[in-house]
Amino acid sequence: MFIEPMLLQNADKPFDSDNHYFELKSNGVRVMLERQDGKNKLFNRNGTEITERIPELENIDLDDCYLDGVLVCYCDGKEDFEAVTNRVSFIQENKILQGSKQFPLTYIAFDILRHKNKNLIKEPLSYRKNILSKTLVDQDSIKKSFYIESEGTMFFEQIKTLGLEGIVAKSKDSTYIPAHRSLNWLKIINWRYGNYYIAGYKKQGMGLLISEIINGDFVNVGIVEFGMNTGQKTAFFSITKHIKTGEDKNYIYVEPFVRCVIKSRGQLNNGELIEPIFHDFIV
Repeated sequence: MFIEPMLLQNADKPFDSDNHYFELKSNGVRVMLERQDGKNKLFNRNGTEITERIPELENIDLDDCYLDGVLVCYCDGKEDFEAVTNRVSFIQENKILQGSKQFPLTYIAFDILRHKNKNLIKEPLSYRKNILSKTLVDQDSIKKSFYIESEGTMFFEQIKTLGLEGIVAKSKDSTYIPAHRSLNWLKIINWRYGNYYIAGYKKQGMGLLISEIINGDFVNVGIVEFGMNTGQKTAFFSITKHIKTGEDKNYIYVEPFVRCVIKSRGQLNNGELIEPIFHDFIV
């Protein structure tokens, strides 16, 4: 039976606390794993069963349990978010088989909601972590998430140095509340900041076309829809009529004259920014 995952709140900066665990935030796809009567079932965060798409987890040996975690793919020792999203989208048998060989996935379990016949969601996280450590032995395709206690600030600085996704701060006494976004679970993202050019904007709604110079050419790397305040919008659109170069059905294009700082969660393999947000103009 599918249990909706508990959700994360955003936090602006890391902190220290003896009342929290600080987990490494994996850059992957949230998946619930149910082990029942010797068989494994996998569900994405919306409740769609994806068991047959991930043959790597078909034969892992576990007690009957229900786990919450993330599917990740390691390419050259680094997590590859694009590879994971591609893998879980495959539904044809030949693509699934080929993908499992070329881009094998690992399940990183960070919580246990049921162990055998005992429901654990109303137990504190500290208790659930203890049960998880006794239930799950790390294997090639499934491992427990890495976390530390107390020193969240130091941990975050370490993951920034390594260029990793971020950390999650979880209250040790937090119960598991399905489908609830709780202040007991806080994600602190390792935002990457970069300088880019504005090459155009959407005709309908807010959306800036962002470019960077690659090998002497302007290359589009994403659309930014959030982060610009009213004053910044007014300033930008007051000059666009002077630098307009063309338009099509969806966009108005401008000379890449205006520069800005964009924060994002990194870039895909094709250079596209992940969740880009406007930060400020460069003047």
